[in-house]
Amino acid sequence: MLYPKEQLAPARPIEAELIRSYGSHTLAFFGLAPQNMHFLALDGAGLVNYRLTSKVAVVLGDPVCAPQAREQVTRSFLAFCARHRWRVAFYQAYPEHVVTYRALNLRAFKMGEEAILHPQTFTLNGSALANVRTSCRRAEREGVTIQWYEGVPPTEVMLQLEHLSSIWLERKAGKHASETGFSMSRLDELNEAAQRADMIARLSTPSNTFLRAAPRLVTAVAITRSGEVCAFVTFTPIYGSVAHEVTAGKQSGVHGWGWTLDLMRRTPEAPPGVMELLLVRAIERFRACGAHTLSLGMVAWADTRQEMTSLQRQLASLITDRLHLLESRHTLFNFKQKFRPCWQSRYIVASTTLALPKIALAVLRVRNYSGGGLARPLLL
Repeated sequence: MLYPKEQLAPARPIEAELIRSYGSHTLAFFGLAPQNMHFLALDGAGLVNYRLTSKVAVVLGDPVCAPQAREQVTRSFLAFCARHRWRVAFYQAYPEHVVTYRALNLRAFKMGEEAILHPQTFTLNGSALANVRTSCRRAEREGVTIQWYEGVPPTEVMLQLEHLSSIWLERKAGKHASETGFSMSRLDELNEAAQRADMIARLSTPSNTFLRAAPRLVTAVAITRSGEVCAFVTFTPIYGSVAHEVTAGKQSGVHGWGWTLDLMRRTPEAPPGVMELLLVRAIERFRACGAHTLSLGMVAWADTRQEMTSLQRQLASLITDRLHLLESRHTLFNFKQKFRPCWQSRYIVASTTLALPKIALAVLRVRNYSGGGLARPLLL
């Protein structure tokens, strides 16, 4: 599918400024990736980042705008898509916006839950985190150390990460494995993503004066006692959203900013506990920075809140069985659950139930899903 040239283009300053001021969604940063299209509402009131496939506009998260502009920005985007005869799907929509979507005659379907940690209150104390403490101590006894990089990692480091990643990909999905995208990074796009984060961080807008420094892309690399790279993780920025004091009508600060866990890779020979150690040290680092939020990402079809209908559970079972996702989904959930996160519901929002099969295929396409006809997901 060919994209209109005026829409598939590098992000303009006003679009980056909206992300900087209202990018509270954990996926907002990915919206400015060069593969995406951008709908800018009238007078720059808001931004909708999406990817088009098979006449379905798959929106990354929710519209990026001030809370009071959300309904109008969404309405404008729906009208724009209607003129082009496109279906619309809001991917990983937040629960607090479901009321707005329903007011616009859209349907919200729970698609999973996202694991959220709060660095300022996170603690390893207590029996619930005993396994994480044990894993971290084990990795440290093996002599694992961690190196940190903000922004673009040095060339020699990137070469090591690429080598490790190729081993990891082949082990997970075979020689012809490919990385997913859209709602997460690809390693070959890491430099571009780091540069984009640096660009956003350098913006000077009235709303970001409350932040001493915007979060940048962070890479943590685990090194063995012998000096070999054995694992790495990357974190993308969450910019939070400008809060307003209703009574005074003044900005009171930026809340909810932090990072999202993105890539996780390790060698088969990596010491046990290395991934837990990387995440715990990241939480400590982000706490010292003053961050409010760390997302460990979404687990598809997770439903700790027991909110899914029986029909949705049947659909989830059908998809996981058909694509052989059950084992990998449970592995991912269990790993994240070790950290005792707050699980928050995420939704896919569409105009009608009948459109769900087509929308599901569109989501798989934009994520470059590869394996068994469609691809296997690349998890831990």
